[in-house]
Amino acid sequence: MNREESQLLNTHLSMEDGAAEISKKDALRETGISYGQFYRWKRMGLIPEAWFHRRSTFTGQETFLPRRKLLERIRRIQELKDRYSLEQIAVMLSPDVVTRSYSPAELQAMTWISSRAQVLLPRGDDHCALRFLDLVCLTMIEHLLAAGKLTDQQIRLVAQTLLARFADLDNTGSERYLSVAMREGETFVALHTGTLVFDDRVRVVTSVTLNSLIEEVKVRLRDLME
Repeated sequence: MNREESQLLNTHLSMEDGAAEISKKDALRETGISYGQFYRWKRMGLIPEAWFHRRSTFTGQETFLPRRKLLERIRRIQELKDRYSLEQIAVMLSPDVVTRSYSPAELQAMTWISSRAQVLLPRGDDHCALRFLDLVCLTMIEHLLAAGKLTDQQIRLVAQTLLARFADLDNTGSERYLSVAMREGETFVALHTGTLVFDDRVRVVTSVTLNSLIEEVKVRLRDLME
């Protein structure tokens, strides 16, 4: 197969499912941005993870993205980057996922949250809207379930503590943590911004870095809403 035939094949593949797509390689060539720039923007959420699709072609594995969305997004970033930092641009381009509420129907689309996690979330009405913090709590519950170190009752206690006391944490840029410790059959949950030191009778079972958890949920929601 010559180069022209390969390009025609990739164009055909990029039109599958009725959605015009462009390969990552062609996007970099058309826009003139570097590989490093492209993946830095991806890491910062400027280019959503959900747009990336790996496919097999006759030339090997290639990454394809939605052509119109990608080229428009790159054009917009290039327009803004001389006036704003990439962090500021990320805020401008991203959906407002933190301050809005989420319906039960939207929750069902969040495939990373299982029905088991939803049962463990403290809430009064299954039909009421969820806050961003509720989604952070649900995602944390999923991580705790996967780790298998805590019982369902302990996870409920952790979730209750996060929802009730998260607002009390310092939010001036410090790393925030949730730690679970045990002593003689008792479970203790601590929300803190620094190192916790216990006596020898206390064993720390698990610790969650809340800032990283919050960023994970933001990225998941932005990808879902794109």
